[in-house]
Amino acid sequence: MRIYFVIIFLFSILSSNAQCSDLTKLRETYILSQNEIKSCKELHNLSKNCNPKLEPVEFSYNIISHLMECNFILNPFIKYKIFKESTKQLDSIICLNPNYIEIRFLRYLVQLNSPTFLGYNTNLDNDYKLIISSVYSQNEDLKNFILPILNNLDNARTSN
Repeated sequence: MRIYFVIIFLFSILSSNAQCSDLTKLRETYILSQNEIKSCKELHNLSKNCNPKLEPVEFSYNIISHLMECNFILNPFIKYKIFKESTKQLDSIICLNPNYIEIRFLRYLVQLNSPTFLGYNTNLDNDYKLIISSVYSQNEDLKNFILPILNNLDNARTSN
């Protein structure tokens, strides 16, 4: 009986080191990742232990980290391969969790910034409509993350 307690104790210590990061830290690192490869790697490290079934939002940041790293990869074949695998993974997470606004918001940003020749823009309108219709009913942290980005996008569109 004691051996079971020792094994459970050791397992809990080891698993506590491999936890998923909190959403606030992931969001902050995501913002920095747009311009820095170092932050992309940090985003990956913060989200690599997230469980896609238990923490789909947090895990989606891991997928996003791969997509953002494409901005710093020179080989177009590797870039394309990572892009296709990651967008497929992101779409799968959304199929399993269609009402998670934050994941839809991340996909919206990816599709908005993807080159049109890649054809990854088919959900732009649906994602945007869902985000706009739902964002005000979300918690304050999520609203404070999404709304400034949407406002900056709207301002950029109107100034062009």
